[in-house]
Amino acid sequence: MKVMLRGAIPRLIAGTAIIALSTASLATGVASQAGASSKVTISVAYAANTTFDTTPLGLTWWTQVKKEFEKQYPNVTVNLDAVPGGEPDFLTKLALLYHSTSTAPTLAQFPSTEIALYQSTGYLANMNKYLATTSWFKDYPKVIQNEGKIGGKIYAVSSGENNVGLYYDKAILQKAGIALPWQPKTWNDIISAAKKIKAAEPKIIPLWVDAGTSAGPNGAGYGILNLLAGSSTPTIETSSGKMVVSSKGLTETLDFFHTVFSEGLGAPTSQLFSPNNAPNIPSTDFFKGTLGIAVGANFLGGNWTKQVSFPYWAKASSAMGVAGLPKIHGGGYASTLSGWDYGMSSTASPAQLTAAGEFMNVAQEQTNLIEAGNWAGWVPPVQSDWTVPLYTNFAAPFNEEFGKLLPSSSELPSNANYNVWVQGIEQASGDIALKPSTTGAQALATMKGYVTNQLGASAVVSLP
Repeated sequence: MKVMLRGAIPRLIAGTAIIALSTASLATGVASQAGASSKVTISVAYAANTTFDTTPLGLTWWTQVKKEFEKQYPNVTVNLDAVPGGEPDFLTKLALLYHSTSTAPTLAQFPSTEIALYQSTGYLANMNKYLATTSWFKDYPKVIQNEGKIGGKIYAVSSGENNVGLYYDKAILQKAGIALPWQPKTWNDIISAAKKIKAAEPKIIPLWVDAGTSAGPNGAGYGILNLLAGSSTPTIETSSGKMVVSSKGLTETLDFFHTVFSEGLGAPTSQLFSPNNAPNIPSTDFFKGTLGIAVGANFLGGNWTKQVSFPYWAKASSAMGVAGLPKIHGGGYASTLSGWDYGMSSTASPAQLTAAGEFMNVAQEQTNLIEAGNWAGWVPPVQSDWTVPLYTNFAAPFNEEFGKLLPSSSELPSNANYNVWVQGIEQASGDIALKPSTTGAQALATMKGYVTNQLGASAVVSLP
């Protein structure tokens, strides 16, 4: 990969001083931290099988970044630690690595949903001074800059983002008498369209929206939390750090799920509860012509490219449409924002932190950042990249459309209690999918009981 430079890159000197070093001088800077003749070794941990759309694409990208870095900085050796398995396997292994200073990775890439947990356990270094002088972080939208911010300090920085919108099969909507291009203004418009599809095409799944716990916290980020984000009261965590277990917004969201499943508009539980990456299933259903509408993440469009082939669908660009997910009563779009972030180890040496910062600079160069976005199904976090042909042409028109929708997104809480809370709302949505007669109020009561029992009454709150 040829790296397209954004300009002069400020360099991190670990400790308290931050100065600008030329590319050629990093080796000298690192050596001065560890001893004049010393070389430095850093470890970089990443998920081998879950971030990139295929394992070979991930291996290619990480290997190339390592080569580019070591060519520029021959005094530094990078050991790539590719952790195999699904996301839960990766998170378990990463937590074990962090438990010991001898195994803690100097730099790790992990889901944004884990930032607060890792910060609360002291695993992550404060990155404020470094990020304040980089050439690329200032180009992140505020919502992405704040993704790793806890207590005014930044402990992780985005390498790519996922946001959510509505995908729809143009031919199926036309058969149902729905005018194109389709852009629903309210949640009722979505339900109305799903009902028309069911009436016109009884064998078609009218509406996919993720439910249940099979996909872990990210499943909620691709499904139910996007509806909550567009509800009357989308608050998950209060300013005092308490998790919301009852609110008008939660009731509206679970009532929406009750309507979808009680009226037979949703996907079958055999798909929703599949252990085989349920959020990607709409890619195949749309390809087969068996799905009308999906609340889906930006990466679905990239799945149909020849390079990813999950599955390859050359006609996807003309067969499929994209719309923003509206707020409950209109007035704009809503989406959650989640992705994968870099974090530096709090136990790394000053020389290792210096090198890790430089490694991130190489990884965040424009070509590397965009190709990671293309191959992993992310929207690049640098806003100016959203209109660069290398990005927009990869999965046209989907990449560009989701770039336009990203400013309407809101970040998920940076709270160590979030993982318990999200398990509760996923259980609630799964209860409704399994037993569609379950009302929104009943599902909410189950969620409230679970989260309160896990966290304690003092850690939760009910809103009007």
